[in-house]
Amino acid sequence: MKPLMEYTSYRIYIRDFYAERKERSGFTWRDFAKAAGYSSPVFLKLVCDGKTNLSEAGIERVASAMGLVGIDLQYFRLLVAFDQEKSSAAKKKIFAEMRALANDNSFALVGEDQYDYYGSWLNPVLREMAPRLNGATPAQMAGELVFESDAAHVKNSLKLLEKNGFLEKDEQGHYVQCNRSVTTGNIDVTSLAIREMHRQMGELGVQSLDHVPVKERDVSGLTIGISEAAYEKIIKEIADFRRRVSSIVMEDTGEERVYRLNVQLFPLTNTLPKEERHD
Repeated sequence: MKPLMEYTSYRIYIRDFYAERKERSGFTWRDFAKAAGYSSPVFLKLVCDGKTNLSEAGIERVASAMGLVGIDLQYFRLLVAFDQEKSSAAKKKIFAEMRALANDNSFALVGEDQYDYYGSWLNPVLREMAPRLNGATPAQMAGELVFESDAAHVKNSLKLLEKNGFLEKDEQGHYVQCNRSVTTGNIDVTSLAIREMHRQMGELGVQSLDHVPVKERDVSGLTIGISEAAYEKIIKEIADFRRRVSSIVMEDTGEERVYRLNVQLFPLTNTLPKEERHD
């Protein structure tokens, strides 16, 4: 079984603990629940299935049943809080505590590099731009951006891209893009950063209305009343559209600029009562 600090889901950790004990000694969910002080023999299975949560007292009982002490106990408490917290701002704060605790104990959390990558709009832009500006300084790169940044932020972003394997330097000291694909990694972790990325890119989209000439941008929208069935069809159409755009990009050569395409579909009202029809 992996060390606790390699997990970013307490539910998966509990399930793995149970599976290992069951394989060794015929351990059952009833045995596990009893050791943690629960009368329901399936309570912890429901927790692992995401159908219920642990209370503060339950966290301590389950941790004790699994023999967690010291640093592992501290991390388990944070892991549960991270999973069960609804507020994005609070989750980010908890993740920072998890990360600090893991790093202090020589562990790197799964998804850390993706989390950092999606944390700033500069990172994907520089990943595309830096290889095409051979010999450019961070200040010169900042000067090529449509939206305001500075040399310090560009320099920090380039360091992050190199450290996490998104860019590297060739023998001449020029940036080249690594073959590594950019994925969302561990979705529990990176979903926080991806939300921040969408927020930042959405704000840049608003700024583009004033900062980018009309002939260099395309901003349009529809305000529509639709059913759930129509919503599902539109989501599929958007996914198909993204794939077609990706194919165009893959076939393109001689890139001249870095663009951002935002596709947004979101509700403006709560679910409305259905219109009554009278025949």
